[in-house]
Amino acid sequence: MSKKCGICEWSFAVTGPSAIEYAGVIGFDGIQIGDLGGARNCFPLNDPHIQQTYLEASSRFQVQLQSMHLFTLVREGGLQKPVDSEAGKHALYSIRKGLEACQAMNIPALLVTSYDSCSIINSYDIECTAKLLKQAAHISEDCGIQLVYESILQEHYIKEILNYVGSGIKLCYDILNPIKFLKGNPAEEIRHFGTQWIDHVHLKDCPEEMTGFCQLGKGYGRFEDSIAALHEIGYDGWYITENFYHLPPMGNTGSVFQTAKRDLDTMRKL
Repeated sequence: MSKKCGICEWSFAVTGPSAIEYAGVIGFDGIQIGDLGGARNCFPLNDPHIQQTYLEASSRFQVQLQSMHLFTLVREGGLQKPVDSEAGKHALYSIRKGLEACQAMNIPALLVTSYDSCSIINSYDIECTAKLLKQAAHISEDCGIQLVYESILQEHYIKEILNYVGSGIKLCYDILNPIKFLKGNPAEEIRHFGTQWIDHVHLKDCPEEMTGFCQLGKGYGRFEDSIAALHEIGYDGWYITENFYHLPPMGNTGSVFQTAKRDLDTMRKL
């Protein structure tokens, strides 16, 4: 795959086809979409009519639907619960519905994240997460969709989960997570994970106080070091900006269009 530049849907104040249009007008190659409320909204992205509006926007504005993130699952929890528990069953059901939506919309990857209500805080959570993801990976392989995982854990814990699940899972590597959560050095971790594990990367930068976000390469996120490491390992996948252009402090520095376009220009110069 040639290097492509994308943006997260939640980087905008708008969602759905409007976000796809905005991404296309700015010039992004693709977009990582959310789940539009997932289970809380009765899985709207499994509605053929809603799917069609996404596909029409994708075609019209030449923006690839790069992946889907189960954004609602992060808030509901369950990913770190036993597979046979009610919460675990609910998480697997949400994953299955996400995979079905990806199939229908020709989206190649589904992202799940250990954060917020899915956070891992002990070894039991690690074990449960690994077991649930292994079962999810079997489902995703049957669907022909790549299961992708993101975590704020230290590198060795992430590797423990990935190695348990096996070849059916890849990593979304967020270059700011190790710095913001004091878990490691992103450049070193990128070299350790390598192209064997990394499916796509999230790019973002932040002010010194780690509150909010700022233009790529203008903050304290060691952006240049991470990009250099990605080049070093021969990474050739998607670069996805996850800066929040509609929220302060970035939202106070100019229009979303202007700030996102500046980051896209930075990404193109990679």
